[in-house]
Amino acid sequence: MNMRKELLYNGIIIAIILIVDVLGDYIISNKNVFATQPPFLLFKTAFTISLLSVYAVNYRYSAPRFLFKKKYWQYTIAFLGMILLFAIIRFVLEEVILYQITGMHNYYFDVPVSELIANYLLDSFYYTLRVCLVSTAICLFFRLNEHKEQIHHLEIAHEKAKLAALKSQISPHFLFNTLNNFYEELFDEKPETANDILKLSELLRYVTYETNNDITFLSKEITFIEDYLYFFKRRYEDNFHVLLQIEGMVHLQKIPTLILIHFVENVCKHGIINDSKRPASIMLDIKEDSLALTTKNYINTSEQHTETGIGTENIRQRLEVLYKDNFILEHTNKDNQFEAYLQLKF
Repeated sequence: MNMRKELLYNGIIIAIILIVDVLGDYIISNKNVFATQPPFLLFKTAFTISLLSVYAVNYRYSAPRFLFKKKYWQYTIAFLGMILLFAIIRFVLEEVILYQITGMHNYYFDVPVSELIANYLLDSFYYTLRVCLVSTAICLFFRLNEHKEQIHHLEIAHEKAKLAALKSQISPHFLFNTLNNFYEELFDEKPETANDILKLSELLRYVTYETNNDITFLSKEITFIEDYLYFFKRRYEDNFHVLLQIEGMVHLQKIPTLILIHFVENVCKHGIINDSKRPASIMLDIKEDSLALTTKNYINTSEQHTETGIGTENIRQRLEVLYKDNFILEHTNKDNQFEAYLQLKF
């Protein structure tokens, strides 16, 4: 749902709540805000502005940033802050500005200061809690609806990809059979070449079949990267200077398919990989609940290199769909040296 439509629906909901509130004052307390008591309309307006301020803060910031991410302590602190926000705005509007206009206080000031503050904070807690419950429920409804739309679009894209893969099954199958025949013919006479054909076949098989799934095992992705780098090493022989380091234990962790290879490919395609004085590096740091990939390379000035090309933007959009904002993707380009950093949570 786009922001404009969401704001419209929020406006309608808030308007309905205000109308019901005014009717409640009229029916229960016999207060007509538009007739017999003009000051009451002013105080009602000030009170509404205070409520809407807390509503907006909770809806746009506190609930989605803390509560929906199960950061309950942070949300508790934010809630206390919203109580103070409501109290301050209401006090300034009612007891300072409106007092200058009407000469009336909304609270009795002929009581001890401690009692006055306690009553004021208690009221602020009650009204803040009420408006936070309403705004959180409405925000949750819109976020769930938005999530359903994203899942629907992903399912459509996935079905289209599966259909395209099915249409192309015959050609890859023929290709794999041919490569397998070459492997068998060369296995005895040229084992090294046969091994290269086997690795090439595995690369093509991974790209063709494994990518039908959005998620794959980290171990498979690492094997794919190692085979990919193997062919560059065969090409450059002893003049290939890309260091691949893997720290941590690889178990049954899963990550999005073909996410890591994007960064490795950028190193080999746009970086200097055949200069021992300016080596490139690819480092995977695997922890219990996260994965960090860091690549560093000097930029090959003969290649056109951009930090935020189409490929990178596609990766970012895919990560935003899969992880929301629970990932880190950074790029730096300084002194002709490019560095990329990606962190994912398992």
